[in-house]
Amino acid sequence: MRRLEKLFLLTALCGLVAACPASLEAAPRSDVYTNVGIIGLTITNLGYVGNGFVSPFQPSCEYPLHSHVEHMFLGGIWVGAVTPDGTIHVSTGAQDASNLVAGDEIREFTDDPDEPVLIWSNSQNSDNFNPAALATQHIQVVFNDYARVESGNHVPLGLKVVLRALAWGSPYADDFVILDYSIINISGGELRDVYVGFWNDTMVGNTEQNNPYDPQAAQGWNYYDDQNGAWGPPGWGLPDQYVPENDPKIWMMYEHDDDGDEGLATSWVGCRLLGTVPAVEPAEGTPPVSYNAWQFRHVPAKDDEYYADDDVDHEHLLPGKYQIMGDGAFTVGETQEIDYTIASDWVGLLATGPFPYMAPGDTVHATFAVTCGPDSLGLLANSKVAQVAYDDGFSIPAGPPSPALDFAFKNDTVILSWAPGDSLDSEGNQLPSDSPLRSPEQHISSITGRPDFQGYRIYRYQGQVINENPYSIATLVAQFDKIDGIGFDTGLPPLNEQGQREFIDTGLLDGFPYWYSVVSFSAPDLEEGLPEFQSGFNENARLVHPGPAPAGSGNPSAIGVYPNPYRAGSMFDNRSGETELGRKIWFTGLPPRCRIQVFNLAGEVVKTLEHDDPVSGQEPWDLLSEPVRAIASGLYVFVVTDSETGEIQRGKLVIIK
Repeated sequence: MRRLEKLFLLTALCGLVAACPASLEAAPRSDVYTNVGIIGLTITNLGYVGNGFVSPFQPSCEYPLHSHVEHMFLGGIWVGAVTPDGTIHVSTGAQDASNLVAGDEIREFTDDPDEPVLIWSNSQNSDNFNPAALATQHIQVVFNDYARVESGNHVPLGLKVVLRALAWGSPYADDFVILDYSIINISGGELRDVYVGFWNDTMVGNTEQNNPYDPQAAQGWNYYDDQNGAWGPPGWGLPDQYVPENDPKIWMMYEHDDDGDEGLATSWVGCRLLGTVPAVEPAEGTPPVSYNAWQFRHVPAKDDEYYADDDVDHEHLLPGKYQIMGDGAFTVGETQEIDYTIASDWVGLLATGPFPYMAPGDTVHATFAVTCGPDSLGLLANSKVAQVAYDDGFSIPAGPPSPALDFAFKNDTVILSWAPGDSLDSEGNQLPSDSPLRSPEQHISSITGRPDFQGYRIYRYQGQVINENPYSIATLVAQFDKIDGIGFDTGLPPLNEQGQREFIDTGLLDGFPYWYSVVSFSAPDLEEGLPEFQSGFNENARLVHPGPAPAGSGNPSAIGVYPNPYRAGSMFDNRSGETELGRKIWFTGLPPRCRIQVFNLAGEVVKTLEHDDPVSGQEPWDLLSEPVRAIASGLYVFVVTDSETGEIQRGKLVIIK
């Protein structure tokens, strides 16, 4: 069976942009992913994107973000060329592999030890704000093919590659991630007839419905139920159903799940070639782009054309990786050799070329967009926005950024607060227009050079998983509009004693999951003909669980637990089944720092929890023991020790399964 090895788990060291430094030390990195839009795509400095489904705690290519619906196992760049001695070689960032470990053994790019990973943002409220950033999240990684020797017979071309992964939070541009590759010839010799491609092993499914992480899962991942295809522009004799209307620049491969995972994974994923610099120069009559699909494990075995091992008489010369990159193929529909319309485990390669010459030091640029959509029409529409962004030099119009949020809690209540920004520094001087201190209410439009802030919208979604576009399922619980004769003129949220804007949401359910996001929006600019711009949901979205504030002086509280007794599969879990990993109870009334120990009636410690939270007086427990085992039904005793005072409180809880 494919990919059933239980692999190591990755620790998501760089989950949120706001939590990451602007640059990370030079080392192999596979723990960085986009998270400001609604695609969570892992970006590495090893030549590939995606993470091979090694961890449920980090998305490979998740859409929508936080939905548990994955769309790509691995993807990676391919570069092929003719070297000065006339031989042909191809360097690959990823190719057909059953798991990430196997992929590591055959990939032919590796990290550059002298180049750190850069994570920037053009959002003025981000900790990583940098005026040079091109997007809400701008990730730059560098890798090369000349230091990689583990992958068998690989002969490096002598390439250094700079990848800029660009993601935006704005609602109209949050469904794609642009991958902008700069490929530099550092070989010292001339490369000829260079081709560049993006290989991907896309696969769509719901990881809660079909678990790809555990080989012992009752319902594992189905790798063989996806349908692939591609779209191309008019003028190349492609079948009509593969030529979309009003999109003359499209070259795009796509995939979707054949049955939609019983309605739990109906979205589509695609990879679109946005363009190259310089333009490629194919032979007359040959398409500038080749799309080749094959069933898993049928990747060409060699870089150049070759004979199969069992073809002892050398009767059938097979194309190598290089040949299929420039063969002008468009493998769609049903052919005499292969029916590309059936559901299977498909792999795709979208390649362009040739670039006739690359002298030493020359650079070619190839830009792709990994795009998702709720269906085929949504995928096409989103990819067109990516094309417009590329054509405009990665310029995505935006308004004021989302504010950076702080949270506090009371019983059945969540308190959100944020800084309004200022136009003056501490000495009364005007702040620069791109100063983070101006955001968001003093934001200056980069388009008009004038203030553009109009108000805030506060969204709330009750649930652990966001399984659709967040704007379609979240509730708009409040909208604030500054009083200026434009819009609703409701006024802005009041300032608290700390000078922060504050919004208090009451009537919630303690211990239940809620997502919150506060977005900023601009007023339409009639003079410039600009529409309203709104910041992105995921720029500051946070999952919280309402509950009491920490116990302590001025807030004394007896420590308790709820629900108690706990009944498996209760509505409290907000789940349809009784999966062990979905269970949760809450200790409440806790001091800010304390240790929680749970004992069985034999006096054995079954779980120890460390609570350290200055704003919340509760801590969840997933009802798993140490080592990880499901807790049996019965009576348990818990002991809570205050780390500051040493005070001890005890209680009992009952678990019924």
